[in-house]
Amino acid sequence: MTRVYTGTSDGAATFEGPGLRVLINYLTKKYPALWNNGTWMVRDKKGGNGLSVHATGRAVDLSYRFIKAKGLGIRFGGRRQAMQCCRWLTENADTLGLEMILDYFPQKFGRGWKCSRGGWTKYTSKQISGAPGGDWIHVEIAPAQANSAIVMRQAIARCS
Repeated sequence: MTRVYTGTSDGAATFEGPGLRVLINYLTKKYPALWNNGTWMVRDKKGGNGLSVHATGRAVDLSYRFIKAKGLGIRFGGRRQAMQCCRWLTENADTLGLEMILDYFPQKFGRGWKCSRGGWTKYTSKQISGAPGGDWIHVEIAPAQANSAIVMRQAIARCS
């Protein structure tokens, strides 16, 4: 099902959304190779014009690398976990209020998932700064889920 993409229509926030924090905590526990590389910051898009969705308090960059997993004594493939995370997010997109994922790694120009098209698009020209080869994913969620820890906890419970 497709939904309208919010983008930055809600304007700059004064803090990170509490529901976004709940989602980040859940994802970084579920996928231990991921970590929060940044959320709320009022700024323009990198490499583009206009406000970044990070400014709305509804976006996070989740980084990954080959790291030693806590207590497991083995090396985890961070990219593999990032793709598992992307799959879980897109499978539960409507419940979680997922609006966009940007994946900076794929050659030549990265790819993006967007709620208004309900699927992935492999970019054929420079669309996102950091592609190709970036070792993080950018995740955006809708205002209703980002702005309420309770709503996000309930959404995650329905997806688990």
